[in-house]
Amino acid sequence: MRVTMILPALTEATSPLFRPVKYSLFPPLGLATLAGYLDPDDEVTLHDERVERLDIETWETPDLLVIQPYITSARRSYEIADHFRARGAHVAMGGLHVTSLPDEAAAHADTLFTGPGEDTWPQFLKDFRDGVPARRYDSRQRTLAGLPPVRRDLIKRQLYLVPNSLVVSRGCPHHCDFCYKDAFFEGGCGRRPAR
Repeated sequence: MRVTMILPALTEATSPLFRPVKYSLFPPLGLATLAGYLDPDDEVTLHDERVERLDIETWETPDLLVIQPYITSARRSYEIADHFRARGAHVAMGGLHVTSLPDEAAAHADTLFTGPGEDTWPQFLKDFRDGVPARRYDSRQRTLAGLPPVRRDLIKRQLYLVPNSLVVSRGCPHHCDFCYKDAFFEGGCGRRPAR
């Protein structure tokens, strides 16, 4: 199976004049973690548009396209999704933006994931290989237990300042009023910081 995984960028961020250091600090470990669930004989590529230019017009259409949109990159994510859906790819989307606006994302994807994907992604892969993927998978579990090794071989290490970052917990330890991530999980992202 041919799988392409993309972390799209805010359109303005693709300009060489707009490359904040923030984008080149850490690779997208969420997608690289999900790639760990794929079979060894699957052909998989991972692209981070925040640090590399993508010319999707020249790409071969994958069997499965996985996109992780953020609020800032939703419009670009939908453009990419619509392009490949029109060419016959099965498009799967997940992440915070999809979790916050699943009805909006549903217009651009064949399968949606709400919440963390580690508990639903393996089921989706089985369903997809069996030819019966569901339209939506809702996570019910927040744990890092039992994760496969992160597919660091897919990360273009030269594009990042800290290519060896780690995930050691689920969520942020703070409870900030402005953060929309806080609303998705019971009790917030973590403990409330001392005042």
